[in-house]
Amino acid sequence: MTDWERRLTLDPSAVVPLYYQLRERLRAAIRDCEPDTPIPAEKDLMAYAGVSRATARRAIGDLVQEGLLVARQGSGTYTAPLAVAPELGAGPVGFTETMARLGRRPTTQVLKAHLQPAGAEVAVALGVRETEQIVFVERLRLLEGAPCMLESAHLPAELVPGILDEDLTGSLYDLLRVKYGLAPASGRETIGAVNADYRLAQLLHVPMAAALLATARNTCTESGVALEYTIRHARGDFAVFSVELNDAKNALMGQ
Repeated sequence: MTDWERRLTLDPSAVVPLYYQLRERLRAAIRDCEPDTPIPAEKDLMAYAGVSRATARRAIGDLVQEGLLVARQGSGTYTAPLAVAPELGAGPVGFTETMARLGRRPTTQVLKAHLQPAGAEVAVALGVRETEQIVFVERLRLLEGAPCMLESAHLPAELVPGILDEDLTGSLYDLLRVKYGLAPASGRETIGAVNADYRLAQLLHVPMAAALLATARNTCTESGVALEYTIRHARGDFAVFSVELNDAKNALMGQ
C-alpha cells in the first residue's frame, strides 16, 4: 500500500516550484499503483505536501491532462484505468473484438439509431450522394462500466436493410458479417487530438476541454465497396495506439 504522506513530502528550500515537486512525486507514486487506485483527497494532499489548495489542484490538473489521473465527479481522483492499445497497420477490428482479445468486459449503450441524409462529409467518405439515406448509429462504449468512447457510425442504408431492428449493443462488424455477408477487409484511419466539449465531457465523465483522441475510420469490403465511416472520441486515459515498426514501409527512417 502506498505511503502517500512519506512519498509526497516536499522540500520547501528546493529551487523548483512546489507544484512541480508535488506533480513529479505524484507521478512517481502512481507508477507503483494499480489502475483505478484512488489517490488522497485534495485536503489530504495539502496536508501531506504542505501546499495550498491551488498548488494541489495545479499538480493534479497537469496529471489529469496527461492522462495519468482521472477525475470522477462526486467520487474523487484515480490512477488511470488500463489503457487499450490497438495496433495501427492491422486489419479493421471493432471495439468489441479488441476488448474480448484483451480479456476486458465491454458494454454498449445505443444513444441514437436512425436514417438520415448523408450530408457533405459522409457523402465523400462513403462515395454516395449528399441526399442519399444512410444509417446513423451513435453508441457509448464502456469498459467495466466506465464510459471510454463515443462512437458515431455511418453505413450506406441500401447495404443494410432492416439493421435498425437489430440488436446494436454488440459487435457491429459481427452483425455485418453474419446478417449481411459484409466484412471490412481494408480501410484507413486518421487520428488526432481534440478537447472535450460539454456533451462529450458529460458522456465520457471527463472535465470540459479534457484531451481526447479523435479517430475517423473508413472501411470497405474485399471487393472495394464502401462499408462504413465511423468517428470515435476516446478518453485519453483509456486509449493508446501501438505501431509495428518491423515492416520497412512503416519504419521510421533516420539520417
